[in-house]
Amino acid sequence: MKESEKRDYVAKIIKLVEQEKEALTNEGFTPDGKLTALVEKRAICDQAEADQQAAAVAAKNATKYANETLEDSFKSAVNLADAISGVLGKDNEIVKTMRKYRK
Repeated sequence: MKESEKRDYVAKIIKLVEQEKEALTNEGFTPDGKLTALVEKRAICDQAEADQQAAAVAAKNATKYANETLEDSFKSAVNLADAISGVLGKDNEIVKTMRKYRK
């Protein structure tokens, strides 16, 4: 069963039991405690889902930010390496070492 189907099932059971509470009681089954517990569990489940969705958005935003800051750092490193290369020349050992870092 898919997640959405499970959520729908829980909601349908709650609704049915609420609607048929009198008939169930007349048959000797008092659903009050179990219904209350199920409603509470659904509320916890719904909050957990909302938290999960918020975490997914936060993770996506954090990934975007991490990538942007990495790109900015990389460009600064390239610019610094280019400046060093311009001053020292391409045959300098430091410049040769820097070239090995960029594959």
